[in-house]
Amino acid sequence: MVACTPHPGLGTVTYAHAAIDLATCKPPTGIVVVLHSLQPTVRAQHGSQTILYKGKVVLRVPESYKNAPAGNPGPIALTELSPNRKWVLYAIDPLGSSSLAADGETLRAIRVTGGRSYTVGFGLLYDDYRTWCGNTLVMTAGGDRIAVHAKRLIATGPPDWKARTLVPDSARSFGSVTCSPDGKSVVAQEQPNSIDANFFHTHWRLVRINLDGSMTQLTHPPAHHADESPTFAGGVLYFVRSEKGNGKLYALQRGKLVGPLLSLGYSLGFYGHQNWPYTVTR
Repeated sequence: MVACTPHPGLGTVTYAHAAIDLATCKPPTGIVVVLHSLQPTVRAQHGSQTILYKGKVVLRVPESYKNAPAGNPGPIALTELSPNRKWVLYAIDPLGSSSLAADGETLRAIRVTGGRSYTVGFGLLYDDYRTWCGNTLVMTAGGDRIAVHAKRLIATGPPDWKARTLVPDSARSFGSVTCSPDGKSVVAQEQPNSIDANFFHTHWRLVRINLDGSMTQLTHPPAHHADESPTFAGGVLYFVRSEKGNGKLYALQRGKLVGPLLSLGYSLGFYGHQNWPYTVTR
C-alpha cells in the first residue's frame, strides 16, 4: 500500500497483512480479532479421498491411479459450508490437472450428513464468484479461463439445487459478485462479452441485480479502467478501480463515489480476473 487519503467514517481496511484506518491513514489503535469457524476437511489416502465434517464422513471418493498419477477422478477441492451449516460445497479437480481446472470445475453440494450429491453449476471456482443471499446461492458460471468470455450469473440453492439464469443476456459477461445487505440483490462486475484474453483489456463496471433479474448500473469507470472486487461493509459498497493492474480502493456511499481511498499496488491477475484480497471493518 503506497498512498492513502483520509476519509473519516469509512472504517479500517486490511490488505497484504496490514491494517489502515481510513480516517487517519495510520494503523488502527484497537485490536482486530478474526474468528475462524469449524470447516470441513479432506483426508487423502491411497485409493480414496474423504470429506470429513466434525470428525464424521460426509463423502468418500475412490480413486484410480492406473492412467492418472494424481488420481482419477482427481483430488477433492473444498469450497465452503452453506450459511446454515447443513451443506458442504466441493469440487473434484479433474485428474489433478491445474490446466483443466483453470477452465472450470463442477461445483457440487452434499448434506453434512452425507447422501446424494447435487450439481450446483460449472464455472471458475474463485471465492469471489459466489455469494449467499439468505438461502440463495448466486454464482458466476461458465467455463473458459478468459474472465470476460461467456460468464453468466445463476441463482440456486437447497434442497433441490435447480439453477436459473439471473440475466439471460449472452451479450454480457459477469465476474465477482457480492450480496447486498438487504439480501434481495447482488452487486456484480459486468462488461460486454469478449474473447479478448489480454489480462488488462477488461472494462468491468458494477451493476446491481435484483433476484428477479432486473439490473441497474452503479459505476462508470473511465476508459482503460476496471471496477473490481465489490464488497459491502456497514451498508457502504467498496470496490477496486484498476488500470493495467494498479488498483485503488473506492467507496460508493448513498450513490456518491468516494475516493480514491487507498492505493493497493499492482496485481497481475489471471486472464482478466482480479481478486483484490482486502477486507473492510466498520
